[in-house]
Amino acid sequence: MELCSLRTHYDRVGGRTHHGPGPGARGVNYLLFVCLVLVAAAAAGLVTMELVAGDEGSDFLDTKETQVKSIAIQAQANQANSCELVQSCSGSGNCSRYSCWPLLGESFQCVDVTKNKYCTSQSGNGSCTQLRADYSKSYIRLPPGTDLTNVPAAMGNSICSQRLLDSTFQTMSYPSVFTYVYFGAVDGTWRSFPGRETSTSDCLGYDPRIRPWYIEGISVTKNLVVLIDAGASMTNVLSTQFLMETTYLAAAQSITQKALLQTLSAQDYVNIIMFNSTGATQLSPDPVLVRNSDLSDPTDHPELKSLITSLNNQEGSSQAGASNLTAAIMAAFTNFNAHALKIIVVLTDGVFASSENVTLPESLLLASNVKILLYKLPQADDLDIYLSNNSLLNSICRVNGTFEVIQEDLTNPLYTVRSYFSYLAATLEVAVNGKPLWSDIYQDFEGIGHNITSVTSPAFGSDGQLLGVAAITVYINELGTLTDLVTTALQNRTKGNVYPTIVIANCSIATASNSIPAAQQCGSIAPPANGGLCDMTDFTSSLESMSCCSTCSAPGNASTVIIAALNSPSRTVPKYVGAIVGGTIAGGLVVLVGLSVLRRVFCFSKENHNPSILSSESEVVTMSVLSRVFCFSKGNNNPIVSSSERKQDDIQEDRESPAEDSDMPLPPQRD
Repeated sequence: MELCSLRTHYDRVGGRTHHGPGPGARGVNYLLFVCLVLVAAAAAGLVTMELVAGDEGSDFLDTKETQVKSIAIQAQANQANSCELVQSCSGSGNCSRYSCWPLLGESFQCVDVTKNKYCTSQSGNGSCTQLRADYSKSYIRLPPGTDLTNVPAAMGNSICSQRLLDSTFQTMSYPSVFTYVYFGAVDGTWRSFPGRETSTSDCLGYDPRIRPWYIEGISVTKNLVVLIDAGASMTNVLSTQFLMETTYLAAAQSITQKALLQTLSAQDYVNIIMFNSTGATQLSPDPVLVRNSDLSDPTDHPELKSLITSLNNQEGSSQAGASNLTAAIMAAFTNFNAHALKIIVVLTDGVFASSENVTLPESLLLASNVKILLYKLPQADDLDIYLSNNSLLNSICRVNGTFEVIQEDLTNPLYTVRSYFSYLAATLEVAVNGKPLWSDIYQDFEGIGHNITSVTSPAFGSDGQLLGVAAITVYINELGTLTDLVTTALQNRTKGNVYPTIVIANCSIATASNSIPAAQQCGSIAPPANGGLCDMTDFTSSLESMSCCSTCSAPGNASTVIIAALNSPSRTVPKYVGAIVGGTIAGGLVVLVGLSVLRRVFCFSKENHNPSILSSESEVVTMSVLSRVFCFSKGNNNPIVSSSERKQDDIQEDRESPAEDSDMPLPPQRD
């Protein structure tokens, strides 16, 4: 606690700033006594320690920023220990709960929310204002199209590694104050806390990487130009290693549309250029300005529809010859302006560089601070996948570009070009000096909290690649007396999609030695086929019975669910549980007595405001801070313990349903 390490102090009293020496002997003893009592109270779980000074709105945001940063830091630590965590990722004790695969013996608690969309009030007064939540563990969702019988190794690694986030989540979210905390991984897995049962469509239709909070958490204002190789070889059917029966050109079109276009932010500019042996063709006469998306569908950008239609209508060239990459790069420069990060993404099979040396317009690229990322999808007969005999790699390195060979499953396009998102996130981290970012206030798609905002922080692996984004959502209109203060404080907070003043200059060239997929870096250690998800064991409980409380359309209440779980034949209660509970209650009573005495002392001193009681300025500060913890009964304005904070965070869910023609196995439909 910062309070227990005070050395210099200041406080504002009557509009003046007072400075003075540190506490004397009596003051030190006074502070020590206070610290001991508060530490004991926090250890007993009776007080949430968030001692901050200043405006309550700013203090509230400071706390959330500290919390979201700690989630990202823990995610990084988990990844560093991923091989061991993957190896232990089996059995009921180490698996992760899939959001729509119920388990027997689970414990749910009822928490207050503005709206529970899965339940209806039996009284006919509208939607329910409580939902059941699981505070024992986080729940997982996977992106649309995931094969649940054979979860990709990258997703399994994330699920197994990040299960340790639960201990961090539990320090930030409690039943008394509904706070939603979560981590969206770059592979598309989403871990949220507290756990919450969802419908099958919600469970299978959510991809965190296309949600506003995730996009704004890693984006900078940019001019993006995508160069797609449309040479004759791009009409070949993909090599079998890509697990897709389509052409190279179709794969490049899919990556462009699903990974690059749908993750753009407002104020970005984008264009697409097709190039072949005859030259380059720009699909839009001018770069397209991206605008704010429709609130009901954050990926819906009407201004991009014409560009997407033109992209999908493109066919490969029938003329043989090397595609002219230089012509495409030169055409890209007509799309750049001086007020955004300039990025060129090239999607090619690399055949253009197989017969002759290729160099880039290096002077122009360097002078214009353009970042170029070239992705190669090698043909089946490619004998020089890494272009070891071509001058192109040296040219890319001299302009601080990136060359990457794609040899993995292409069914997850957002993961395929994860290095693109890693570069954006790293650039943003430099631009904001590592500070967490706040989204603009926007409507909650689920209606749980109406107006919401999210604070985010990216997490990076030891190799500098993006692991994912940590986030906490705040219900703006559910903060009671804090609503106006928080809204005002948000105006001075760092927002996403900023313009970077510094362009990161780094060269990244793929070679055979450094191109081991992340999913294979643990050697023979691999996650289970189901990705480390717990097998569904409850086949009878309805969605409503697991989501609804009180007078809503579900039987029983939270306590009966917990009791039933404890009395289940498959679950026994150890004898030492009673001793722990009894000891906790006894310890809690002692702490409560101490807190009561402190409250009388501090609140009396605050109300009488007699400076003579205190020997030094440090004690004035101490009294000021402590009074915010203990002296809240009259106005109930304390942002830490006030019930007005009960509905802060929200699940930002995708309403996209799974494809009707999907052949993946589905869990029982309960919606």
